[in-house]
Amino acid sequence: MDNKGYVMGGIAFLLIIPALILANILASAVITDEVHIIPFKSDKLHQLSGDVESNISLITLQILNETSDTVSRTGEPVPNSKFIIKSRIQSKIDESYLEYQRETGINVTCKINSVDNSKDPYKVCVNYTLYANYHEGYIAKNMSQDVQFACSDFTDSQTCKIKDPLPFIKLKGYGSLKTEGDTIFYGASLSNYLKSKGIENSTAYDNASSPLYFKRCPYDPYPFHGHSNSYSTLKNCIDNGYYHLSAAGPCIFCRFEGNSVCNHTGLETFVVPGTSNLSCEYAPCSVDHVIFGASPSEIYLGKLLSYDSNTPQWGMFLDKGHRDKYGLPCD
Repeated sequence: MDNKGYVMGGIAFLLIIPALILANILASAVITDEVHIIPFKSDKLHQLSGDVESNISLITLQILNETSDTVSRTGEPVPNSKFIIKSRIQSKIDESYLEYQRETGINVTCKINSVDNSKDPYKVCVNYTLYANYHEGYIAKNMSQDVQFACSDFTDSQTCKIKDPLPFIKLKGYGSLKTEGDTIFYGASLSNYLKSKGIENSTAYDNASSPLYFKRCPYDPYPFHGHSNSYSTLKNCIDNGYYHLSAAGPCIFCRFEGNSVCNHTGLETFVVPGTSNLSCEYAPCSVDHVIFGASPSEIYLGKLLSYDSNTPQWGMFLDKGHRDKYGLPCD
């Protein structure tokens, strides 16, 4: 072999060294689409990552709870609700981790990047970046976490009881609303609202009611609501105050802003007329995003559906589209 061969062999060997170093670095770092972690020696930092995920969920629910409570008392909407809720979560996080830093000596910063709609309308998506260092260890994580705000029958937490803000915003100035247990009672406020828009048979909604808290309906697929001849499944859904997925219904953020419709897949629930007001055949459709429409053109009529055709214990007014959705007869 001539001298050129030795030179080329030496160069190749030198090129291998940085490649091996790079491979070792890549093997010790964890990189995904959402996460970048620089290795650390302390178990405290590893535990912190899991603690933050739990805290994000709890604090998000706490802020949603407090915000919905305020709206239910004042009737005032929350303009730019995503930004406002994000800012409130950030303030609570900052307060929480100042105390954490004093107790543990770990320098922690958790930046809330955004609060937005989740693909699941019963949840909100919180995107955040966690920075922390302790001695020579360091961690930086970008994460997105879905937080469920709608209770289920298996949820006992009071924090998860988020009030629906839309009725309180829409009916401010039309009369008082009362809450009892898990239900909103409208008195004359809803019929006054409908009457002000020139909607016929608005008095059908004197003493109407609807759910107070967001609860996910377990009767899925939805046509199952109409499988019983006595509508017992539908009645159970109404008694429990369940919410349903809806392409036309508003998401939680639009509800905070007082909008009855929005561009996102949202939620809808039933607004049940008072039992003594079912003498008419047609009245405004008993679905919240219809009955809280901003203009008369958005508030369309539905046909009476009675639980008992002889002595109605309750009834609703539903259009063909919603009858089809919930498996109810259209005649």
